[in-house]
Amino acid sequence: MDNRHTYQQQDVTSVWDRVAETYDPAATSGADYRAYLQIILECVGDPAGKCFCEVGCGSGTTSALLRKMDAKVTLVDISPKAIAFAQRHFENLGLEAHFCLQDGLKMGFRNDTFDVVCNGGVIEHFTDNGKVALIREMWRIVRPGGILLIGAPNATDLPFRLGRRYAEWRGTWRYGYEDDLKLGCFRKLAKRAGLQNFEFFAYNPIVGWWFLPYGKAITQRLGLNIPKWHAKRTRFGHVICLLARKPLKADVYRQA
Repeated sequence: MDNRHTYQQQDVTSVWDRVAETYDPAATSGADYRAYLQIILECVGDPAGKCFCEVGCGSGTTSALLRKMDAKVTLVDISPKAIAFAQRHFENLGLEAHFCLQDGLKMGFRNDTFDVVCNGGVIEHFTDNGKVALIREMWRIVRPGGILLIGAPNATDLPFRLGRRYAEWRGTWRYGYEDDLKLGCFRKLAKRAGLQNFEFFAYNPIVGWWFLPYGKAITQRLGLNIPKWHAKRTRFGHVICLLARKPLKADVYRQA
């Protein structure tokens, strides 16, 4: 199995330091982002009072929206520039959070720390061994009764795959190594990481088209660039999600 990119922190950091320079806080007003937040809330319920950890937080804008809803948030990223952007974003909004510059594969938190551990657009940047390590590490810090939520590009989203190939051919792809996931592969990785009770779903059949030339303009003209369509669940959606709830200790004892 190819491990070339699994623990290459310097390579990962340099890629996401460059991406961090393009972050835009205004992106949260977009229909795709509003749909993303809707999906999170459908999965975790009312965030008020819950402890969230976003592993690979990037811009931190998702955590900021959750913080506005009275969640307690901790943001983790290996990129110093991403953490710096997230801190500035929170400061500009007058919000408080915990910021941790560390490797998501080896976090310094105690077991069973957070009610919700989540990320989107992170796991696909590791090979299979790295994906399993990330799922296992995120699962470790979910407290009993808590939720793990991981989103990644769906390998069955053909427009996105074509758009990425086109960008790679032109030399404009900026996200580094990426290994998108199919349902069967994601399920095997979750089992390897030790998860037992979990489910998958895919949503957003719109964003994949944006990676093609004029794709965003076309979806806009067709009236598809609205939260309703971005949040639509379909096996061909751009985002495939793993959702798992950690059993309460009493449930584990009963199963044993």
